[in-house]
Amino acid sequence: MKKIGLYSSDGKINNIISCPTSLVELQGGEGLTRIELDSTEESDTHYVDVDTQTVMAKQPMPLITTNTPIIANGTDEVIISGIPSGAQVEWPDRQTGIVNDGEIGFSVDLAGTYTFQFTAVPYLDKEITVEAIAAT
Repeated sequence: MKKIGLYSSDGKINNIISCPTSLVELQGGEGLTRIELDSTEESDTHYVDVDTQTVMAKQPMPLITTNTPIIANGTDEVIISGIPSGAQVEWPDRQTGIVNDGEIGFSVDLAGTYTFQFTAVPYLDKEITVEAIAAT
């Protein structure tokens, strides 16, 4: 059996399958390329360097969070910076977007805990949780 990673043009490993050696050539999909993986390589910890066709370990995402916790008054703001260009961010309301300028700001008027998820090749996914405390 072979462990095969199917990856997209940005190097993100989208699927991992195991199949007999005789069926490796049949694996793939529209917009996906295949590469053989070893037993330690996984989609959440590895990516494919598309220039060299090499499986590489993802690196920590260099995010910086300032001004936490915030006051839930609608104006106090947390800034998350160091976001790699082209990173996808999932906001606490599950909306997603692409960040190209390196940072986002967030303010809220309801106290609670708010979680952001960041994804970008060649980095490990990163989750940032922001606490908004009630205004007094």
